[in-house]
Amino acid sequence: MKIGIITQPLETNYGGLLQNYALQRVMRDLGHNVYTLNKKPFDIYTCRWDVIIRWEFKRYINKLFNIEYPFSQKEYCNIKKNCAVFVEDNISTTKLFRSNKKLKKIIKEHKFDAYVVGSDQVWRPCYSYNIFNDFLAFCKEQTNVKRIAYATSFGVNEWEFNKKETKKCYNLAKLFDAISVREESGIALCKDYLGVNAIQVLDPTLLLEKEDYIKLVEKAKEPVSEGKLFCYVIDNNEQIEKCVKNIENELSLKSFKVKAKNDKWTLKRREDINDHIIPSPNRWLRAFMDAEMVFTDSFHGCAFSIIFNKPFWVIGNKKRGNARFDSLLNLFNLENRRVDINDISNIDLTLPINWDKVNSIKKEWQEKSINFLKENL
Repeated sequence: MKIGIITQPLETNYGGLLQNYALQRVMRDLGHNVYTLNKKPFDIYTCRWDVIIRWEFKRYINKLFNIEYPFSQKEYCNIKKNCAVFVEDNISTTKLFRSNKKLKKIIKEHKFDAYVVGSDQVWRPCYSYNIFNDFLAFCKEQTNVKRIAYATSFGVNEWEFNKKETKKCYNLAKLFDAISVREESGIALCKDYLGVNAIQVLDPTLLLEKEDYIKLVEKAKEPVSEGKLFCYVIDNNEQIEKCVKNIENELSLKSFKVKAKNDKWTLKRREDINDHIIPSPNRWLRAFMDAEMVFTDSFHGCAFSIIFNKPFWVIGNKKRGNARFDSLLNLFNLENRRVDINDISNIDLTLPINWDKVNSIKKEWQEKSINFLKENL
């Protein structure tokens, strides 16, 4: 069967890239021919020419007076080049598209037998520039294709769709052959607002074993990490930095990060663009191999800690969606690994994890999740 995957744009998000790699890998292992529909993310350069001209003029003035300014398209391509190489080497994609006209041309060329939506927060409106296409609106007239949602995520417990989005997505959801969600709370959201039944399955990254990811790292010949306390914090601040220092001192572990030398998404005239280049996902995976402990505010930071059986502590990230953490930690009986940043000094950082129990749970859910794909494709 030829399958097209709908997910978030394949850009610089490590978790987003690796969940797509994993989902492709699993479905290929089941004997299918799989491609990811390669969305172009929203950016200024897809707008009208008058908008682009005004944007470039603003950039020019800011640059002239040494004021911070956004990346140009060329600069952005440079900073994401390592991630682009990872996609090229490991993920099969269609041609790049943004418009529905180009998308329809692509699906006409490929003649897909099925579409799989997922995973990641692909059903969260604020993360989608066309939420209707994420519910397969572009193929609603096709009667001979299967429509599957695998581990789709709303990201939060609350319903964030407006009335128009709710009405249209309600009708589109009815066309699906089977729907699964990543978070337990997504089951209720599907039933209450979309009028459909859904089951919970694992995030695609958890369907593979650590050995599968180690092979990627070894193929890329990534060097050993420079520390043992891996800090993967997306929304950093002084309080978090202080907390990391306390963990370093208490456990005698050197902290390290996998990020650009300068992770600001703006430039100053005298700055070197090379300082903004984002490391490869392979370097990020290497960090989990080498870490003795992980400190994170990321869903996939938690997921890969579980995959690699590394002790971890997670701080919630309400802006990006706490429902994701709650569901994942509850699933593996690891609720005690989520901490309040203001209370971490009162926590026993040496508290062990029963990895035999965690791995047993993972194995059961892997079987359930893969069976969902087998039965519905």
